[in-house]
Amino acid sequence: MKKTFIICLLFVFLGTPVFVKDCFAKDFIVEFIEENYKETQAPFSYDPLIYHSIQVNSIAGPKILILTGSDYNYRKWLRQYIGKNKKFITKISDDRMDEFILAKAYEIDVTSLHPMNGTKWKKDESKDFDQNTLEGNNYILIVDSNEKRTHLIQNVVIKMGYQTIIFKTGKQALDFFKLQPDKFKMIIAQYTVKEMPSDKFVKQILKINHKVPILIDTGYKNLTVNNEFLSKFSGFRSVHLKPVILRDLQKTIEKIIKKNV
Repeated sequence: MKKTFIICLLFVFLGTPVFVKDCFAKDFIVEFIEENYKETQAPFSYDPLIYHSIQVNSIAGPKILILTGSDYNYRKWLRQYIGKNKKFITKISDDRMDEFILAKAYEIDVTSLHPMNGTKWKKDESKDFDQNTLEGNNYILIVDSNEKRTHLIQNVVIKMGYQTIIFKTGKQALDFFKLQPDKFKMIIAQYTVKEMPSDKFVKQILKINHKVPILIDTGYKNLTVNNEFLSKFSGFRSVHLKPVILRDLQKTIEKIIKKNV
């Protein structure tokens, strides 16, 4: 009880707003100072190995938040958020309150960080993009329902200097592509896309813009899929059938885009 009372007085004295319950803080408002982000690929896996930490100032003193968890979309959103907003909320459970207050470095799941309004970011792909948001024509469209795979492909594409637009379903990607087909350097799509057959997706793209290069990830040594697409699109120079191998992806993209110029 004494510890609880001291903590409450500390909050009042410093004048920092926090959310409290029964005079026992659960949410800390922290101020972003510096980010450290490093990512490598796990051997023989699509799983990325990520080290991600954020240095912050808090009412409990300066701390390094070591961000754990595998929610790649949330992590991506958070990095964008702190690029524009220096303050955010760190949610701490009651049983770890003492640990957080005393620690200089504190491990916490990335989804425990929230915007200043206290709400949790919600995934809503339909609101991610707007027809007025794209500037220039330096985009690569990625269509794949596998988050880990798209995350790694995206890293390669961004390092090459391109921007990415990602959709999990062919229908979403097609609807967006229709709005501004000239914005994209190329499309990378898995041979199976949700909500419509992959061959139908490719045909619809070609009807809109037959010049945009399309790389279909046929999977490793998947001759059946390769032959199926080859029989339907062998006459189109813009359609490329190839397994997406991360170590070769940059060269593959460079070759396809250069060939299309």
